[in-house]
Amino acid sequence: MKCLSSYSVAIFDCDGVILDSNKIKSEAFGLALPDEDPALVKEFVEYHQQHGGISRYIKFEYFFKHIKKQTNYSKALESALTRYAALSKKGLLECSEIPGVRDILEYLNSMKTPCYVASGGDQQEIREVFKSRNLSIYFHGVFGSPLSKIDNLAQLKVDEKLISPGIFFGDARSDMEAANKYSLDFVYISGVSEWIDGTLCGLEQGFDVFNDFNQVCLNV
Repeated sequence: MKCLSSYSVAIFDCDGVILDSNKIKSEAFGLALPDEDPALVKEFVEYHQQHGGISRYIKFEYFFKHIKKQTNYSKALESALTRYAALSKKGLLECSEIPGVRDILEYLNSMKTPCYVASGGDQQEIREVFKSRNLSIYFHGVFGSPLSKIDNLAQLKVDEKLISPGIFFGDARSDMEAANKYSLDFVYISGVSEWIDGTLCGLEQGFDVFNDFNQVCLNV
């Protein structure tokens, strides 16, 4: 990995990168559908785990439309989203942080490197959680759904804030794809990732893989 001080901007995913929240989110997706067929819910949770970094709105719609094959599902969708939001926010407020992440953020801030969050999670929820956890102080902007990561990066590009060279810390294929689209160096934080072949992909494509930010700190 290149020296962190050489980068002009740093992008972070949230779940599994800043917060140890992947397992909590997976459980919440299942618990948000208490009256559905357990076999379909299991299939849905597996779909969620295979598609990290995608908005909850897209995922729940996928459940009702493609897994359950339901036609009129607007009320059920709204109820599931409401249940999920309550479970998700509680989990995000209570979960641990990825080891070393504050040290890296402190270092980047000391180097005057602008840091941003680009997450598949709900934007308002993440902003409220970060404010409560005193994480907002490290970031120039926190962005999430309903816009996709690529759309949020596109807006940063338009606003001339996505300055080269840049680095993207992520834990999902969607993070890698967003980084590649905008020529950001991708670093895979693997410790609690649900991306099954992420490490293998790193070997094939040549991006750096670290268990957590304590390992990244050794490369500062």
